[in-house]
Amino acid sequence: MSTSNYQLSQEHELATVYPEKIQPYWAKHASEASFVGAQGLSIKYLKLTAAEPNNKVIVVSPGRTEAYLKYDELAYDFAQQGYDVFIIDHRGQGLSDRESARWQPGDVASFQYYVDDLATLIEQQDLLANYQQRFILAHSMGGAIAAHYLQQFPNTFTAAALSAPMFGINLGMLPKPIATSLAAIMSKLERQFKLGPYYAVGQSDYKHCSFNNNHLTHSEQRFKQMQAVYLAHPKIQLGGPTNRWLDQSFTAMQQIIERANTISVPLLLLQAEQDEIVTAVGQRAFFQALGPTSAASAQFKIIAGAKHEILFESDSMRNPALSSILNFFEQHAN
Repeated sequence: MSTSNYQLSQEHELATVYPEKIQPYWAKHASEASFVGAQGLSIKYLKLTAAEPNNKVIVVSPGRTEAYLKYDELAYDFAQQGYDVFIIDHRGQGLSDRESARWQPGDVASFQYYVDDLATLIEQQDLLANYQQRFILAHSMGGAIAAHYLQQFPNTFTAAALSAPMFGINLGMLPKPIATSLAAIMSKLERQFKLGPYYAVGQSDYKHCSFNNNHLTHSEQRFKQMQAVYLAHPKIQLGGPTNRWLDQSFTAMQQIIERANTISVPLLLLQAEQDEIVTAVGQRAFFQALGPTSAASAQFKIIAGAKHEILFESDSMRNPALSSILNFFEQHAN
């Protein structure tokens, strides 16, 4: 199916589409709520309903630092295709509770808690009973969470799409064994002496970034819209990761690849060609390790020229990426 058939929002129209279409649609069709997640934390989420009644849903698992407020354009686009959309604010970010007294550090006590929270949302909303067609779209860290979920709950989703999933972190010149050991040692010391959790080396509170220095997208319009959301809602601003988050994530990413052969749902993996945040090596290792059932229907696509935020890229990259996702979901609909 061609991009034009999907009627996706376009960059050059965003200045008028936001006030005239997206914001009014959210005001009418979006509902914000929360539930009690693992270890008693309040987990926020949003539901955006399709304009027409339907039996299909997309659950969005965002990346690190992201909040559902950032996903207004994307959720609107999916709603126009007839999907209800659920977006979770993972613990420790967005509007959800933090795991420590400090609000800014990106932290998690156990990566499994992310998965437990996602499972609770799906169970409480009774998605298996309410929707015949159930899909998950996950980005970056959210992709790691989704992969763990698919390994533990193989019968929930009809198909899955992973956008620039976090199966390996770009560590620059720092060798992975050193980074892994350092995070583990620092996290252990913090637990032992009941300190922190502290930022990993070189990390700090949220900082405003200029478009020219960003590593996320080529789209200036979408970048400025993202920045506007975070400036308008200071509570969702998040700093860098803690040692504990890194330690938990390194372990989780290794387990994801080791257990990739347990995933059975049809899976689409989108790789950003110019990604500077997560590694292509980890994504390829995961894809090659998929089990035979999933591998038979799996697709691996490189989005040429794209930076990490494929879903917020320029139209020349975002349009084919979203078309691939929607096509994939339609191909595997019940």
